[in-house]
Amino acid sequence: MKTEGEQPVYKLGILGASNIAVPAMLEPARAVKKISITAIANRTAYKAAAMAEAYQIPYVAGSLDELLGLGDLDGVYIALSNELHAEWAIRALQAGKHVLVEKPMCLHPEEAERLRLVKQSYADLKLAEGLMIAFHPWQQALKSIVDSGEFGALHRISTRISVPAKNRHAGNYRSVQAKGGGAFADLGCYWLQFVQTLAGLQPSRIRAQSAFDGPDGCDWTFQAALDYENGLKAECLTSFELPFRACHTLYFDQTVLTVPDFFRPVKGFYKIKIRHDLPDNRSTLCEFEPMNYYVSQLEAFAEMMSGQRADNLEASWERVRLQALILAEARQQRVYEANYL
Repeated sequence: MKTEGEQPVYKLGILGASNIAVPAMLEPARAVKKISITAIANRTAYKAAAMAEAYQIPYVAGSLDELLGLGDLDGVYIALSNELHAEWAIRALQAGKHVLVEKPMCLHPEEAERLRLVKQSYADLKLAEGLMIAFHPWQQALKSIVDSGEFGALHRISTRISVPAKNRHAGNYRSVQAKGGGAFADLGCYWLQFVQTLAGLQPSRIRAQSAFDGPDGCDWTFQAALDYENGLKAECLTSFELPFRACHTLYFDQTVLTVPDFFRPVKGFYKIKIRHDLPDNRSTLCEFEPMNYYVSQLEAFAEMMSGQRADNLEASWERVRLQALILAEARQQRVYEANYL
């Protein structure tokens, strides 16, 4: 770590020259003075070299292991495919690096438990999941609205996250089961994190279904629902084949609130609005100044490394466990249907 005056600057390396590295790390790093990207590595070396040239990254490591061995790095960002997240997060911690890993943190509860145990041995290092929407204030604003009871009880949360797959994600980990492919593994974590913030993740019942008719038997459209003891129902539809949409709708006793196009700040500095969605009331309840999710995430990670913010890992472990249960429920439902037919 170096300093500019009294401002600490953390030197980060990037593991994996995937497309997400540009919007999630390289572009926002230009706006975050506490972060400097100084090294990159990729298993296909020319991709790392091309990204380093485009973004003036000083050093291209010859391998992922070489990058972890660099003594002047404070931390790493892991932009590898889903099935590699836990393995390389563990290696990075063991190499003495803070870690920001792309979502999902890992795919299976067994991986989560191994990662949790390793992290306990490196208490001074920070480990964070790159769920960028979690670092914007609109979620906490909604939680305050729910907790206040100003619109009565919250009865239902309905979420749709559909992002059409270009060329059916050919050649991409999203179309390979063993690599954590499918719409729910890729998009459902955003829903789970949102519901976790508002209501927790202790449902009394789980329902889920998918035709699993995408490439390699991946789920291309997936429906899930959580029922709570207090009567709340949280439902979600994720899809790689339906038209683009990213929206939360919340049904209260006295109003309906929506958060339309909540993915927009991944593309730059944009406003987020919380709106009433009643026939006689389409007004804006809250409006937030333009923000970029990834800039907010990178600023939060710098605060974690400096000890100003907790990494909140228990929430990540909880999401991994429930996501695995939901996927298992959908696969079991598919077995029931096949046997019935």
